[in-house]
Amino acid sequence: MQNKVLRIIIIVLLVSVVLALLLTSLIPIL
Repeated sequence: MQNKVLRIIIIVLLVSVVLALLLTSLIPIL
C-alpha cells in the first residue's frame, strides 16, 4: 500500500514540475 502512495506522490511531483516548466517557458511568449 505504501509503495502505491509513494508512486502516486512521485508522479504528482513530476507532473507539477513539468507543468511549471511549461508555464515558465510559455509566459515570455504570452
